[in-house]
Amino acid sequence: MFCPRCGQQAAEEIRFCSRCGLALGAVAEVVEAGGELARPEAGGGLTPRQKGTRKGLMLVVGGLLSLKAAVLLTLYKEDLFVFLIPAGIFVIVGVMRLLYGLLLEEHAPAKEPAKRPAELPGGQARAAELPPARTVPAGVYARPGARTSDMAAPPTVTESTTRLLDEEEGRRA
Repeated sequence: MFCPRCGQQAAEEIRFCSRCGLALGAVAEVVEAGGELARPEAGGGLTPRQKGTRKGLMLVVGGLLSLKAAVLLTLYKEDLFVFLIPAGIFVIVGVMRLLYGLLLEEHAPAKEPAKRPAELPGGQARAAELPPARTVPAGVYARPGARTSDMAAPPTVTESTTRLLDEEEGRRA
């Protein structure tokens, strides 16, 4: 397979182009689908309130069924009354979850995952590329060094000799 953006040859199991970073998994899906992208199905997303209410109802129904079974076992043999406690807790948790879902959770629709474009713009899919590289300069992590412009230059070897010659000439004159 070849990358549709840069023409780099890539193996079938490679997910991203090694040259330009294009997601080749999506390209393989387009090729397998005959050049068309799969369109996501509309609807079907439940709000958090609906999900919470359903979970609460399932817990309440399950708790009531287990409570009924625990009552029947207790009637059969009185030593099995200990099963009433977990069944009662199960019902209470279900009622609490139901109330939480009804009263406190959002009624807004659930966030849908990002939809892929229906068609490739210009034959390229930019949404599936690798993100741009993030770099931090090394100077951020290094301690600031000494400011060399504030330091005095060290004397050279010839300065001391020149000073001695100047002193000798001053004595002669």
